[in-house]
Amino acid sequence: MKSPKHLLLPGEVVQDTWFANHTQHAQRAVGGRLFLTSHRLLFEPNSIDAALAGQPWAAPLGSIDRAVVTGIDLSQFFGGGLRRRLVVSFKDGSNALFVVNGAARKAAAITAAAGR
Repeated sequence: MKSPKHLLLPGEVVQDTWFANHTQHAQRAVGGRLFLTSHRLLFEPNSIDAALAGQPWAAPLGSIDRAVVTGIDLSQFFGGGLRRRLVVSFKDGSNALFVVNGAARKAAAITAAAGR
């Protein structure tokens, strides 16, 4: 299993990794990998998107309220809106959107890892 370039926290273990596009705004989805660890959910852009200002992203599992699948949203045409996306909702009311294959299975895995 591929390891993230981010430094893992002491005792942190990668539990799963998936190819994903992270919607960083309505008109941009950045390609890379989504890592589910024992402590966090991490996204790392691929080298091409990183060179084009794609940003890494991370969130502690304890901050996650739930993960679900959303429908198609044509207003976010270039942000992944042509596909159903994984929505990670946080306790503070914010969301993160990802295009992944098997979004329902990934949502269940993230929700379980977050203890919800």
